[in-house]
This record gives sequence, C-alpha cells and structure tokens, in this order.
Amino acid sequence: MSNRAIILARISDAEKIKADDGTVQLDTTGVDDQVSRLTTFATTGNGWTVAKVIIENDTSAFKRRKIKLPNGRSEMRTVRPGFREALDWLATDRADILVSLDLDRAMRDPRDLEDLIDVVESNRPRVRAESITGSLRLNNDADVTMARVMVAMANKSSRDTARRVSAARERQAAAGQFGGGRRPYGFETDGITVRPDEAKVIEGMANIVLLPTFGQPKGPTLGGIARDLRDRNVPTADGKPWRPTYVRDVLMRPRNAALMVHKAGTGRKTYTPADVVGRAPWEPIIPDDTFWTITAKLSDPSRRTNPGPALKWLGSGAYRCPCGDFVRVHGSGRGDRPVYRCHSGGEGHATCPQPELDTLIEAVAIAILARDAADLIKAPASGVDVAALRADLVALRQRKTQLAEDFAERLIDRPEFRAGVKRAQTKIEELERRLDDVADTSPLAPFADVESEAEAREVWQGLGVTAQREIIKSIMNVTLKPVGRGRRPAITERVAIDPITPAPR
Repeated sequence: MSNRAIILARISDAEKIKADDGTVQLDTTGVDDQVSRLTTFATTGNGWTVAKVIIENDTSAFKRRKIKLPNGRSEMRTVRPGFREALDWLATDRADILVSLDLDRAMRDPRDLEDLIDVVESNRPRVRAESITGSLRLNNDADVTMARVMVAMANKSSRDTARRVSAARERQAAAGQFGGGRRPYGFETDGITVRPDEAKVIEGMANIVLLPTFGQPKGPTLGGIARDLRDRNVPTADGKPWRPTYVRDVLMRPRNAALMVHKAGTGRKTYTPADVVGRAPWEPIIPDDTFWTITAKLSDPSRRTNPGPALKWLGSGAYRCPCGDFVRVHGSGRGDRPVYRCHSGGEGHATCPQPELDTLIEAVAIAILARDAADLIKAPASGVDVAALRADLVALRQRKTQLAEDFAERLIDRPEFRAGVKRAQTKIEELERRLDDVADTSPLAPFADVESEAEAREVWQGLGVTAQREIIKSIMNVTLKPVGRGRRPAITERVAIDPITPAPR
C-alpha cells in the first residue's frame, strides 16, 4: 500500500503585519507550526512520504459565500481552494492520506465533510484521513458517523458564535458606535471624526456617479475615477493605489450618509433602507437620498460592468473630428509629441497637439464657468417640493422601524408586520424614484457659487480629468479643423469651439 500523504494546515484568522515598506502580510506562525508538527507526525511517526503540503492561512472553514458551480448553479459554499486541491489529489490517486491537526482544522462544514467521505469511500484501496489528535478518522462506518456528529457540533458552535457577534455588532450600530477594524476612508482612526479632505474626495466621486452619462459609452466609469485619483496622487486609507472595486466599496458605505446599518452574513454587502438601525453621531458627507441613489446605480445589474479602459485625456470622448468621430491621443507612449487624431485616419481628418489644445480648452471652460455656470446648471423640475418628498421619506423609514419595534414587543403579529413593511417599502421606492427624477445631476454643480475666474480655476483644478471631461461635454462642442500639410497655424485656428448657450431664465 502506498503511503503518500497530503498535509493540510489551516488557521481561521491570521494576524496582519505591516512591513517597513508599508505592505501588509499575514503572520504565518500558526500554519508554520502546524506544518512542522504534521510533517514530523507523517514521516518520523508513521514513515509516510509527504506528497504535498497545502496551507490555508487566514481561511475560514465555516463562513460561506455564494459561488457559481461548474453546472452553472449558484450555491452557498465555503471558499477553500486548498481543501479542494487536496480532494483532487486524493481522488486522482496522487496521494493516499489526508493529514491534518484535528477534525476542526480540516473542516467545519458538513458539505465539506461529505465531499471528503465521497472521496474516501469511492477509492480502492480506501483513502485514509488521519490527524495528530485522532479526531479525524474515516476508516469505517463508525468513524464516519462520529465525524458527522462532531462536524455538526462544530458547525453549531461556529453558528452560535457568529450569532452572538452579529447581535453585538447590531447593538453597536444602533448606538452609533464604531465597530473597529481598519480606518474607514473619510474618517479618523476613531471611525467617528470626519476628515474634511477625504470627505471632499467622496463628494467628488459621488457627483461623478450621479451623472446621467456615468457608465455609458464614452462616459465616466469607476475605472476612470480610480485613475484620476491615482494621477492626482490621492492616497487611500491604507496608502495603496485606488482601484475601481475600492471606489465602489467607499461609495456604497452607509456611513457616508451618517447611517448605522446591520446586515447578517459575511463578504461584500449591498445595504437597503431596511438595514438601517440608527443614525451616526457625525454629520453626513452626502445626503441620504443621494446615497441611496448611488447605491441603486452601482448595484443595478444592467449597469455596464466592463465598459473598456478608462479614458485618460481631457479630450477623449469629448473632442471630435469634422467627420463626426471622436479623436484619440496618439504618440504618448513612444516618447513622441502626443497629438489628438481621428481614429478613422485618411485624408481630410484633423489632428492637433494635445498639450496646447487641452490648455486652450481649459482656459475657455474656466471663463464660461465663471460667467454662466449658474445659468447652465439645470434646476429641479418646477412644481415639485423636494423638501416635502424628503420629509415623507424620513417618516416612512421611521414607520418601518416602528413596525419592527411593535412586532418585537408583540403588539402586532407577523402578517400585520409584513404587510405594513411592504406598504411602507412600496411608498419609499416611489418617493426615491421621484427624487431621482428631480435630483440635480449636473456636472457643473461644484461651480454653482463661483463669482470669478480665479474661483472657477480653483474648483476646476480640484477635479479629476473624468469630471473635467464631463463638464467640457456639457458646456461646449469642440471640433478639430483640418489645416493641410506643411502648415502650423496658431492653436486657436486649429479648433472650433461652440459654447452651449444657457437657456434664458
């Protein structure tokens, strides 16, 4: 009989250690000790050959996430690539023995145990499972039955712990307390004090997501927002470069609207008003209705999740060739002088130096914004009392909270509770749609109060290229002019700028 052993070392929570260079690494002391003990147990204690060492550091054997199975179905499963690799080695006769510290280290989910039992019982000769403590044994029916009982008890213990932790976090949220963890972006390490500079960044990102063109072809994207922040050297909370997923996570945090929430489960969550359990003790960075609008927009399954690479240049997707196509920048990656050029190419298509054209367009844009921003910003639809809509929204959310309290105190039964919540939620969604219809989503909103070109320039320079590009598209039409070979006219002769005339008040 072959004695090829797979060593499986696992620890649920590994300490995170920050290195001198700022990178964060996981402490491996726990799994390293397991590997050493298991290797000695396998080789010196039993004379087995170690065929494979699999380490699952900072990996839960209990927490589950929804994943897509090979058959296309979505199921709740523990996410343990290492354990799955061990099963594959055993099933394909590359190893004969699974060795772990004890049953708890190997698995805490009954489905994982059943998968191991299937591998053990379907192989001839029978695959073995061994542990230092003797708790992991599947040699006969009695061992299998005992393992099932022990895993069920371990799973219950984990569920009890998770329930107590969840209840404690809900109490913290309801009391407006910070639950701990790494510093949230926009706040100090206490999780309560708002950082004005980072709050301003959150406001800027929110304004871009609220634009009607967000996620549309040639429109702003999460990737574009992340690139702008990287180009402006804006750090994240932990000093790492911005990524689209981090932008999304920051924008979808209820704490931005000073809302305390609780939702059971693990992993990335999308919150709804039903998850709100209290108000936070700080002033909101963005209003409630704005936050829920952003959440709905970013969680909309119809939103384009792969819109292509983020546009980098001010004129990308904004300046046009006389043929009607958008121009692109060429020559920026080879040390050449970058120029805007129609991607269609051929005779009669215009080109223009990128630095000089962007400088001119910025100057014209700042002048227009200083003079006409207030007129260009679209006002809310006439005849709609936005303040009244928001007051009704707050009242309905309070009504849902009251219904929950009445149900908890047994003043109403479950059917009454569910019917009341359903009616309130229907009205809430209707009000949110009406507020979305009248919300001011103009990219010019930051310029509403500017009174001079100096003020307009300061606001402009504080924006990223994604926001600047949307402003250009909303206040002017920029079309390049063909100039013919051999000519190098002034930059003003190489472009036609047609300002969009503000509607009369």
